[in-house]
Amino acid sequence: MSSAPPTDFRRYLIALVSLALVQVVSTMGFNQASVLAPAAAPALGVAAADVAYYVSLVYLAAMISTLGGGAVNRRLGPIRFIQTGLTVAAIGSFVFAVGGVAMAAVSALIVGLGSGPLTIASSHILARVSPPRLANVTFSLKQSGVPIGFAICGAVLPTLALDFGWRWAAASIGFLSIVTVIAVQPLRRLYDEEQTTPGAAPRWLLPTAAEIFEPLRLAWRDPILRPMCFIGMLFSATQAIVVNFTVVYAVDGLKMSYILAGTLLSAATVAGAFGRVFWGALADLLRKPTAVLAGIGGIVAVAAATMSFTTPSWPTTAVYAICIVLGGTAVGWNGVFIAESAYRAPPGRAAEFTGATQLFVFSGALVSPLLFRAVLAITHSYEVGYLLLAMGVAVCSFFLARAAAARR
Repeated sequence: MSSAPPTDFRRYLIALVSLALVQVVSTMGFNQASVLAPAAAPALGVAAADVAYYVSLVYLAAMISTLGGGAVNRRLGPIRFIQTGLTVAAIGSFVFAVGGVAMAAVSALIVGLGSGPLTIASSHILARVSPPRLANVTFSLKQSGVPIGFAICGAVLPTLALDFGWRWAAASIGFLSIVTVIAVQPLRRLYDEEQTTPGAAPRWLLPTAAEIFEPLRLAWRDPILRPMCFIGMLFSATQAIVVNFTVVYAVDGLKMSYILAGTLLSAATVAGAFGRVFWGALADLLRKPTAVLAGIGGIVAVAAATMSFTTPSWPTTAVYAICIVLGGTAVGWNGVFIAESAYRAPPGRAAEFTGATQLFVFSGALVSPLLFRAVLAITHSYEVGYLLLAMGVAVCSFFLARAAAARR
């Protein structure tokens, strides 16, 4: 298993802080369309709920970019891989700001291609420098950048859209991504040692078929990673619905104001940031990460089922409470999941194994917005979609708990 101790604490701390900040910026680009949907939809001539199609295109492109991402990461170096991804995602933000349905679709594909590899690159670095006893909380702290990015989007983008227009709000995410690309350049000498060594031979960039499929095969053969991949699909599906439909559901379904709906998303995702750290610390304390993931699934199922019963007559505080619980779990699981994927990888192959499991994670987020949108079109009810999600997560959590118990 890949759990090499860090060479020094300084490298570990710099990596943790820097990669968490990169994750915040990347997430803002990934999530911008969902938050801007109520403002952008009238100009694009679509319904706000049609953001589901944008989200699915983003995840489709992210899935494609993770295939063989571990091999590309070795060739470029993790920091250069991150810089490349952020640059591509920035271009996607600028394309989205141009306006038009066709450009929005192109933007989704570009943003996904740029965002997909970032977890692979950061996992490669953290697996090398993190203390084994702190693996889960380390990955969770880095992944807390995801809900923080969601929260900033929910708190800031609606105001920017109302004051300056949604196009300028989208363009601001592109500028922020470019600034981040420049800011992380000094980290290359710390974490891209092989690639920055004078005389290092250039290699063919694109991965071979073997480099794409071998990590998938090895991960699928692992008795713990196999059920983890399934629950990762359902967790990411639920997270995608929480992140991408909370604002739309709050405005259309619960009749909240746009600003209040954005604040609701911020509350849920801030809870997710705290949840990621809490679940990571708990997994390190108990030394049972798969059992922790199964427990998270049980809470997600209950919270999503409760969400299905909300109506405009419910007190705002009650809706906030449910979203906070749902955010703390459905947005809080990822750090433990990635840490366990990296831990179960052969030495030096954490990036490839996290890339393999991320393929399943992205597939859940790819399909769920489309299914949720289809259920909404058929039933005219957001509530049915939440209830179906709750049922799926409950089933997968049961099987993961059983697999974890069998390995004791």
